[in-house]
Amino acid sequence: MKRIIADEKGVALLITLAIMSMLTAITMFSLDRSTTEADMSFNQMHDEQAFYVAEAGLKYGFVQLNANADWRDGVSDFPIGEGEFTVSLVDSTTDPALGDTIILSSIGWVGTAVAHVQLAVVPGVFNPFAFAMFGDDRVDIRSKMKTDSYNSDSGSYAATRDTLWGNLGSNNIIDINNNAEIGGDVLNSNAGGNYIHVGATVYGIVTDIASEQSVPLIAQTEFDWAETNNSNDTGISGSYTYNPISHTFQTTGSVELISGVYYFSSMILKNSASLTLAPGANVILYVTGDIEMKNSAEMNPGGKPSNFIIYSQADFVLKNSGNIGAVFYNPAGSADLRNSGGYFGAIVANSIISHNSAFFHYDRSLADFELSGGADFEKAGWQEVL
Repeated sequence: MKRIIADEKGVALLITLAIMSMLTAITMFSLDRSTTEADMSFNQMHDEQAFYVAEAGLKYGFVQLNANADWRDGVSDFPIGEGEFTVSLVDSTTDPALGDTIILSSIGWVGTAVAHVQLAVVPGVFNPFAFAMFGDDRVDIRSKMKTDSYNSDSGSYAATRDTLWGNLGSNNIIDINNNAEIGGDVLNSNAGGNYIHVGATVYGIVTDIASEQSVPLIAQTEFDWAETNNSNDTGISGSYTYNPISHTFQTTGSVELISGVYYFSSMILKNSASLTLAPGANVILYVTGDIEMKNSAEMNPGGKPSNFIIYSQADFVLKNSGNIGAVFYNPAGSADLRNSGGYFGAIVANSIISHNSAFFHYDRSLADFELSGGADFEKAGWQEVL
């Protein structure tokens, strides 16, 4: 009996030792697994942090690009939180296949974790010619000036004329003097900024609570491109003088332009000079200096304004009895339409002055005209680079 009891005690001791060994192994395994899971969790946290740091880099670059369309510097090792990001850009200057697309690339670091993301952006598209005349700072209408509208897509001015839609717009001041006739609306986003004097007639609505209009400048890169990719040497025929070094242009006679892009530092059409487009031609002018049309000068007379686009970095003057069919765009410049001058199309400028007996005929087909490169950039695509 005593031997049996002793044997049972031995077996119990072995079982106890086995259980203790098993518990120790389980404890060690659990500790090792906990350490591994903690390491994995820590690494995953850093990976996620690196991704969000890289995303912050894209947002930084997107803001910089919209503040300055010519920004290409990027940024290196920019600190944010526990990490840092580096942003670089690629455009058509290094990859012509990109066209007007810009690729923002951002790499984010947190500890040893790295993330790489890219964003494709394109220039936003907007409709700049919703008004006959839009002066960002001021539209000043002097005595006997008149506006109306027509539609060059549907027929001639005489056949499609309407006493409405010749709208004026501004983000600041619209001043209309006596005997002026506005065949359209007066739309201002500056409360108290409309001054309609006694004797002036507005056939549409008058408001100073209109939505503010965004009128961004044309990017300098577009002018630079036009300077080196123009048709100045091959697309002009007639009587004129042109300096290929200074890019000054002047004519006292008749000139014709074929389809193409032209770049001038200044343009002067002297008294009774005429600039016409070849049949079916579409012309874009980039002009860095002033455009002056002296008495009775003509540009694209009787032609569709949408076929003759002027992007400017300076001012425009249309003198007595001049005539033009075009769109003029320079939110930083001025437009001066003088006595008996006739303008067919639309104008966007910083300030517009229209003198006695000038006539402005808004082409309603321009309401859907789209301009790219002037508006804020838009996101076109995103990817994470593995």
